[in-house]
Amino acid sequence: MKRGLTACSKGRPFVVKGYITMKSASNLHVVRFLMVLLVAMMTVLAGCGGGEGGGGSSPTAAQTGSVAIFVKDGPSDEFAQIWVTITQVELLPVSGSPVVIYDNPSGCRIDILDYRDEDFLLKIHRSVPVGQYSKIRLQVSDIELVPKSGSTLDIEVKLPSGKIDLNPRDPFTVTPGGTLSIRLDIDANKAIHVHPSKPGWYIFRPVVFVDIETGYPAAICPKLVHGTITELVKSGGETTGFYMALENSRGTLEVKLNSGTEIFLADGEFGDVSDIAVGQEVRVRGRMDASGALVASLVIIGDVVDVLGDVTSAVVSNVFTFTTFTGEELIGNYNVRIDPAKTLILMNCGTEVGPEAIQAGMVARVFGKGAGSEIRAVVVILRTKEVKGEITIATDVAGGRQLSVLQENGATADVFVPSTVPVYIEGDGQVSASYLTVGRDVRILLNPTITSPLTAKTVFIEGERVEGTVTSTGSNTMVVKNSNDLSKTVIVPAGATILDLRSGCDLVNFSTIKAGDKVVFFGLSATGADYEAPVILIVE
Repeated sequence: MKRGLTACSKGRPFVVKGYITMKSASNLHVVRFLMVLLVAMMTVLAGCGGGEGGGGSSPTAAQTGSVAIFVKDGPSDEFAQIWVTITQVELLPVSGSPVVIYDNPSGCRIDILDYRDEDFLLKIHRSVPVGQYSKIRLQVSDIELVPKSGSTLDIEVKLPSGKIDLNPRDPFTVTPGGTLSIRLDIDANKAIHVHPSKPGWYIFRPVVFVDIETGYPAAICPKLVHGTITELVKSGGETTGFYMALENSRGTLEVKLNSGTEIFLADGEFGDVSDIAVGQEVRVRGRMDASGALVASLVIIGDVVDVLGDVTSAVVSNVFTFTTFTGEELIGNYNVRIDPAKTLILMNCGTEVGPEAIQAGMVARVFGKGAGSEIRAVVVILRTKEVKGEITIATDVAGGRQLSVLQENGATADVFVPSTVPVYIEGDGQVSASYLTVGRDVRILLNPTITSPLTAKTVFIEGERVEGTVTSTGSNTMVVKNSNDLSKTVIVPAGATILDLRSGCDLVNFSTIKAGDKVVFFGLSATGADYEAPVILIVE
């Protein structure tokens, strides 16, 4: 599996009541929503910023450490926005009283889908008492959905006491003066289940994958952090940094400037550190250093356009054409103007590239200032080109596998998949390239350095979601009777993630599954069996 630790929500099921005018497949989208919801909570913290803060007393430095919480989410097929209001975040120790990371009765309202492409800093608490902690608790007061289709959608979301407990596989330890980064990755597709006895109702059992690392991992891709400058830091008469107050009373965050920091002014021009002043509203992009300060690669003064869309042409005379996605702040076709020397162009978030990397067919996130049909870009984040569709031809060739993929637009793309390229079930574990067979739905990320022939960098296969009752188990197999009363033989590979959701959310061994258990699994059709399932949920 791609995650190091697993966490789930405990307590009574989270129930969602919905009136949906779409196809039955929307159940899955609702799942995605809820999933995103959970992420939202995590993201909530992220979107609202970092900084210090927290409740209760502040022990001495020798008795405390720092904890940073990051959240990552994926896109939603059905919803344009998912708004979640977070009112409290706590860390629950193995023994003792909870440590409040964030507490605001008015809450922090965020659109969790705004955090679908990057990791987000939820909060940094710098005075967490040392010791072992077993849970992360989120309190949510409100959830709102905005569907992409505009169809009538009325979903009532209920949480027991409004609290969600996330339980890592093992307790995590805060050391004196140390720092932990907690990364929360919510999987909505595994969170929603149709209620067995109430039509139109859904049970939400949050499934969250958690990674806990020491320090501030360089692999985390940050988002713009929004706040107001409250104090300048100077050295030798020159501004070398500042402190910014984050939104929704989230505390303050230190920002460090260096010779590589670009300053983008409110009028759409680039400036320098002398243009920074107390009281300015700013958006900052950067990475955390060992002290927990944000080392800025970019400071944007004033408001900024933030839109996602398709690149429709390469850069010509410092301009490329761009079509925004439905639901974005700006809708339509735009010319995006870059400054080759100063506009920050990133591939896959973290790798800086030149203007030549911007090519038609890519997806881009553009930050800048809009004026009419033109956007003056300060940051362009490129996503790797991808091919998505159904495999129609799959052939073994020297060094790998050659695929023909019928895409959603009706065009066919031929893609070479080297034998060294990883293949995953979408959202789950890695599988053999032998699963790349005719009829599979795939999403292939292309290698940007090889344009002919099209060559895969990573391949994702869309797994099938199956619900049913276990009728028997073997050494590494189980037989599941689905809702159509058909029996399916399922291979359970070594290392499969099996979560028992009947009395909470616990990571268990395959031996826990017994005849009569209700299960939901996510897998692929396999030779010698109907499915191979790397992820299984035992449900009520």
